[in-house]
Amino acid sequence: MAGWDLKKGIITQNDLTEDHIWSLFNFVFSDACRKRNTYKYGLIKSILDNVFNGIIQQNGDVYFPYRDIFAKFSENYWNLVVKYDLRQMRKDGKSVFSKIEQILKDVVADNDVLEKLEYDSIDERTKRLLVYKVTLECKRFVIGALYNDFDGVIYSFDLSGEGIYLNHSVYAFILKYKMEIEKLNYYSWARFLEQINDDDALIRVIDKLELSTPCRNDLSVYRVLLHKEFEEDTCFYCGKKLLKKMHVDHFIPWSFVKDDKLWNFVLACPSCNIKKNVRIPSREYLSRMDERNKLLCKMANPIVEVDFENYRDGLIERIWQYARLSGIKEYCGSSKKV
Repeated sequence: MAGWDLKKGIITQNDLTEDHIWSLFNFVFSDACRKRNTYKYGLIKSILDNVFNGIIQQNGDVYFPYRDIFAKFSENYWNLVVKYDLRQMRKDGKSVFSKIEQILKDVVADNDVLEKLEYDSIDERTKRLLVYKVTLECKRFVIGALYNDFDGVIYSFDLSGEGIYLNHSVYAFILKYKMEIEKLNYYSWARFLEQINDDDALIRVIDKLELSTPCRNDLSVYRVLLHKEFEEDTCFYCGKKLLKKMHVDHFIPWSFVKDDKLWNFVLACPSCNIKKNVRIPSREYLSRMDERNKLLCKMANPIVEVDFENYRDGLIERIWQYARLSGIKEYCGSSKKV
């Protein structure tokens, strides 16, 4: 049976070497792996974007709901198709666009105002319908296909179920090599897009892929929550009193996590935030961050409930370690910190 037509699949081998996993990723990124459209790249990116939101099972495998994976998938393709007008399928003489592209274009055709909006600005009803349709299409045509390309070792799935279970060996590998896999995925995706798009659409195509899931610009709700409700009134790094100007900082840089979650936010003075930039804090800050999150997750607040849904002890330290392995430099902070 063809991979795309599979309805379920079990993990065929649990303990994999890094060389074995690299060989599988390299095959998927190569021209030897059959691709009619960019769905496989999109699914890999969506898994990477959700990698810190998974739920670890007793056997070590990690559960990712379809709703989370394909919410990211929908957002990625919204920007690539609607915002940047990049085609995602080879011409086959039957249809001009892939089904995902057609779903997006139909939504915009019904309401041309949407064409000018960022994904986060779409009304919730339209967004839910969009994700629902994208999920149906991708469950049918890409979950089994990618599973088959990875020889049945990447995850287990059942299309009648609610999500995938990522192999614990693959999960550990992705955490360790997340940035490298992202770059390879972007490069392979860009090469595919170059073959099927006009030159005008391909300007800065790598940048468009990297920005297909943009960082949310307005973090004011987190500033209010941390400053007024949780009473954080000093800079997390130097300890100086925060006055009128304060920044919401990603403790682990957004470039590595690719998500906005309260457990990764601290308040910082402008000076420390600018100096820290895209670096990780030095190890001495980890215990403080862990203790802060233990207190924060006890707050009766809807944002806390959502952002801490899949949070677990030790998560920040594990992400910090993998970010360091990926080459992200440390920020030692101010000698005046308290």
